[in-house]
This record gives sequence, structure tokens and C-alpha cells, in this order.
Amino acid sequence: MKGLDTKQINSLLIGIGLACEIIALSDKNRAFVIVQAIEGEKYLNRQDIDTAKFYLRKYEVPVEFIENDWDVTDDEIIGSVHIKGIVGIKQLEFHLQMYVDDLSRLVGEWNCENPL
Repeated sequence: MKGLDTKQINSLLIGIGLACEIIALSDKNRAFVIVQAIEGEKYLNRQDIDTAKFYLRKYEVPVEFIENDWDVTDDEIIGSVHIKGIVGIKQLEFHLQMYVDDLSRLVGEWNCENPL
């Protein structure tokens, strides 16, 4: 499987979160994956690719929360997986491949309907 491209990696290193919608376990839910550098960490050098720290979150939300533009809290989230402290792009790609079949689908989180 192809890894993250240069634009995606650069976005992550400067603090931009990436997200995409994935297949939910139920027709009543929508599922998302989001990934971002750990808050407060910004990486400006390409050498940081192996030491940068990231978190990944996979979760589902009932469809009506998105359709009605309701706020989503942790109480409404279903099947949340939150992995913190992932070190380096290679490890990040390893974790992402458990949930995302095509990493090129990850885009700036504002381009995805993820509610978090």
C-alpha cells in the first residue's frame, strides 16, 4: 500500500490535521479517522519525519448528529479508538492502514464532514 504523500506529510508536520470518512459498522452511523501532530508540537524540518509525534482517532457518530449539525460530545461517539504518542511517519502509516484502505483519501480536516 502506498504511504502518505509529501503534501500530506508536510501538512501534518506543520500542525494541519488530516481526516477522511471510512465505512461505518452500521447504516445508522458515519465513521471517521482523524490524525494530527500532538498539540503544541510543530515540526519544520524534514528530519523531523522520524521523531514527530502524532495521535490518531477513529470513531463513529449517529447520522442524525451530522444531518442536523448538532454538537457531538464524547457521550455520542461510538466505537472510539484513540492512539496517542505515535512516533514517526512510518509508525503513523502503519496505524492508519488498519482503518484507511487508501491513504490518499486523507485530506485537510476542514474538507471532511468529521464533527470533531
